[in-house]
Amino acid sequence: MLGRTVNTTTTTDANGRKITKTITRTNTSGNLNVNATEGVKVTKTVTTNADGATVTKIVTTTTTSSPSTTTSPVKVTTTTTNNNTNIKTQNKPNKSKQNKQNKQNKQNNQIQQNNQNKPKPDRRHTIKLNSEKKPSKLQQQISQKINDSIWQNDVEKFYDDRDGKNFSQSDCKGTRKALYIGINYPGTKSPLHGCINDVKSISSLIAKKFGFTSAVVLTDDQSDPKKLPTYDNIINAMDWLVQDAKPGDSLFFHYSGHGGTARDKENDEIDGFDETILPCDYETAGQILDDEINEHLVQKIPKGCRLTALFDSCHSGTIMDLPYTYQCGNNVQAIENDVRREIYKKTNNVVGSIMSGNPVAISNSLQGIFDGSLRKAAANGTDKETIKQRQSKGDVVQFSGCMDNQTSADVTINKVANGVSTTISNGAMSYSIIQLLNEDREYTYNELLTGIRRIMKEKNFTQVAQLSTSRPINMNETFRI
Repeated sequence: MLGRTVNTTTTTDANGRKITKTITRTNTSGNLNVNATEGVKVTKTVTTNADGATVTKIVTTTTTSSPSTTTSPVKVTTTTTNNNTNIKTQNKPNKSKQNKQNKQNKQNNQIQQNNQNKPKPDRRHTIKLNSEKKPSKLQQQISQKINDSIWQNDVEKFYDDRDGKNFSQSDCKGTRKALYIGINYPGTKSPLHGCINDVKSISSLIAKKFGFTSAVVLTDDQSDPKKLPTYDNIINAMDWLVQDAKPGDSLFFHYSGHGGTARDKENDEIDGFDETILPCDYETAGQILDDEINEHLVQKIPKGCRLTALFDSCHSGTIMDLPYTYQCGNNVQAIENDVRREIYKKTNNVVGSIMSGNPVAISNSLQGIFDGSLRKAAANGTDKETIKQRQSKGDVVQFSGCMDNQTSADVTINKVANGVSTTISNGAMSYSIIQLLNEDREYTYNELLTGIRRIMKEKNFTQVAQLSTSRPINMNETFRI
């Protein structure tokens, strides 16, 4: 049974024009109550506009819900003026849903405002130097997937299999020397803000806590040309650092600035690109390649001498070209870089040949998988002759702010001292190391690497810090310099 009521009212507006309003309510539930929650309401309003034309507006509201089930009614508005008709359909907002949405919008606005108040990170890779064609995204994804699967979780076995206990270490009781390099690149297209602060904080900490008083500092805020971090000055300072090094000595190297990549010409890189650091005159003098860093630092460290290096720059994971790398995700993992390098070459060749569509290239690349080179690379790490050769070299430990395919952040941090709020910029890696080493305690390498990872995650840094070494390292060994 249908119930229907009709109400008609006539009024006059301020201009004397008559307004006729007719409201017809029809409920489909059989309930004669005009307030029933299920039915149709039609509101017809007839007026005359300023031009004397008749305007008829009809609003139809249909509700299909019962009192126990609330559904938003559908509202249809029809407006007719001199036979021109416009129709609009809209959902009448549900109050409870609207209140919930308003609350959500308020929360989203608060989150957006908080994010706007957070310091914006500068990326230490914003200078593009290479026009070389890099591996395709597919090649990179496949290589990364394979790379992720070959990291070894049993770091103790990794250490034992490579005779780690018979590698020579420095007792760090001899000469102590340090080299600090911080480059903010002022006046360039890609300035940074935290690199000189990194050097000031790190150099002060290393001098006071570990006694490194003999040091060279190169920053691009100095007036003395000999103290600017130019290509030549950096290379000369590296040579100074390792000059006359002997067993028992402890050397420290810190670089904070832009990191880059350059096409690998010697075919010895995992991803086909050398990792680089950028001196302040890189536009004219060029980048400093990882091969050069290895030549001027790593190769000149004698057996029994320790070099600890800290790189707070992009693409710095394996920038010293050391044989072993450790990283911390959910747990500490280790990898032999020769194996990773060989796997990358093979996947790159296979994917590249398939994408080219050349049958001969595809066949050759697939046959290359089984040529024994991968097995040889895997066995090389535990080969007695290889181990013996590596045991004759210096003791080098490198901390890097990120993996080779990642970027490092330069972030402004708010600090409050004596009621006064100030801001200071630091690199994510330098900041993490400073926070940990400022504590009055000792760390194992495991604790230090996981501590860096923890701080970075707390600060929402996505970069993954890595530890690369010239020797298999016992991660429960005490960190010392």
